[in-house]
Amino acid sequence: MKRWMIIGILVVAACVRLYNLAHVPPSPSLDEVTTGYNAYSILKTGADEYGTKFPLLLRAYDDFRPALYVYAVIPFVWALGLTVLAVRLPSVLLSLIVVYVTYLLGRLIGKKYMSFDYLGEISALCIAISPWHIYISRLGHEANMGLALTVVAVYFFLSGIIAKRTRSIIGSGIVFGLTVYGYQSEKIVTPLLLAAGALFFWKELWKQKGAAILAAILCVLIAVPAAAATLSPQGMVRFQGTSAFSRDAPRMMEAERHYALAKTAGNRIGEIVHGKLVTSAEIFAGNYISHFSPGWLFAGASREAFKAPGIGLLYVWEGVFLLLGLYALLRSKLPRNVKLFLLAWVLVSPVPASVTTQAPHAMRSYTMIPGLQLIEALGVWYVVRHLRTNYMRIGMAVVISTCIIYGAVGFWNGYFVRFPAEQSDAFQYAMKGAVTYALQHNHDYARIEFAHQGNLYQSYMFFLYYSTFDPSAYHALGGTRSGGYQEAHYIGKYSFGYLPQTQAEYAPDTLYFYDAHAVPSGLRTIARFDNLDGKTGIAAAVL
Repeated sequence: MKRWMIIGILVVAACVRLYNLAHVPPSPSLDEVTTGYNAYSILKTGADEYGTKFPLLLRAYDDFRPALYVYAVIPFVWALGLTVLAVRLPSVLLSLIVVYVTYLLGRLIGKKYMSFDYLGEISALCIAISPWHIYISRLGHEANMGLALTVVAVYFFLSGIIAKRTRSIIGSGIVFGLTVYGYQSEKIVTPLLLAAGALFFWKELWKQKGAAILAAILCVLIAVPAAAATLSPQGMVRFQGTSAFSRDAPRMMEAERHYALAKTAGNRIGEIVHGKLVTSAEIFAGNYISHFSPGWLFAGASREAFKAPGIGLLYVWEGVFLLLGLYALLRSKLPRNVKLFLLAWVLVSPVPASVTTQAPHAMRSYTMIPGLQLIEALGVWYVVRHLRTNYMRIGMAVVISTCIIYGAVGFWNGYFVRFPAEQSDAFQYAMKGAVTYALQHNHDYARIEFAHQGNLYQSYMFFLYYSTFDPSAYHALGGTRSGGYQEAHYIGKYSFGYLPQTQAEYAPDTLYFYDAHAVPSGLRTIARFDNLDGKTGIAAAVL
């Protein structure tokens, strides 16, 4: 019976993640097109868009992201072609691994310490139907690789500690080392988790010191190349561009202005309050705390990153079980170090998002999901163990089932119905139509120029992706010289960058693609490319 339960949960998880995967999200995102094309390029030539052979870090838009997910995509591109399905399927499979390993974690803890055989199944069910996990798992993004590796590493680690499996300790070291090749956030989360594990389980690790030392050595050896590449000047470009503490960040600029005024006035206290150290601490604390805001976790506006319209990252009913789970965690018979480690897993996960802009950030704090769901499952266990009669248990089962069904219906409507129609512009949906039109009229113009703003942001990569541009030919043209954020790109007669804005600069034999609201006067619009909400995203224009 128990085996069929986890199989049923995995089937549910697979169905909701695979349903209409090629069309929801409505088109490949900015990150998905670079992942797909670089996987295609490495498959065909052994080099990425820049001509770098089998890169450790994917340079992409000069953000030097971990490349492991790109390699995972390559077999799917080989089998399915350069399609959005090929880019997203590995994420779905990784997400199912997360569901299953979370089940193993719950079962490991429940059987050993709580005499509760269903902690694993409840944990797996919670993550299988999680809006947060479903949304991101349907994106072809390396965050899913990072999360899957982290969950496996944690399972091996706790299995080695709890079940005293020497091989699991060694395996955890290997997988923890690999996590830094999965996603940027793991470069911060993994060292913090390892520090927490060493601190809370030092006695247990000392008893298996041979395995622990070997695991540590393997972890370091595996992680060092990624760490060295990340700390290089090129690898730091992404952090410098997203750092919440950079000098051009709004809060830092404001603090610098107040600091200058305080210094001029001789106000020593003002200098301290508005100094870089105090301001950085305030920014970090505010960003960190925002990840535990009920409004962010349990509610959603019409447009929020990684949320379906009107839906939170978690269902409202989950909040009740999370609170009960925290209480149950503290009151349970779990060893103190296990309790602290589970809490640490949740508490360290928002740290990467707290040092960057756009906090709170669902993807950069993605690692906390399994920890939250394990605590939530403890809340369910707490309720179940206090129900004295079968009637009470049946009544609670009805209540919980009603909540799950109500939440699932709301998520289905928000994600599969409203989300594609209302947020297709966020996925630059109009780019496919624009690129297709350009290719159809390729011989009609001497030059074809794409803007690099709004719906056309990083238009060169969408062109490479949708045209399935031959990587060998692209390398022969020089490949990508700089991904950057604003640089122009040139591919034969095609150019991608800032377009002319004055009539004197227009050429009669050139086709221009502008963001719909940026077509300058003096040009005639000859085609429009709409998003799914019916609003024009991109316009093609000629003199």
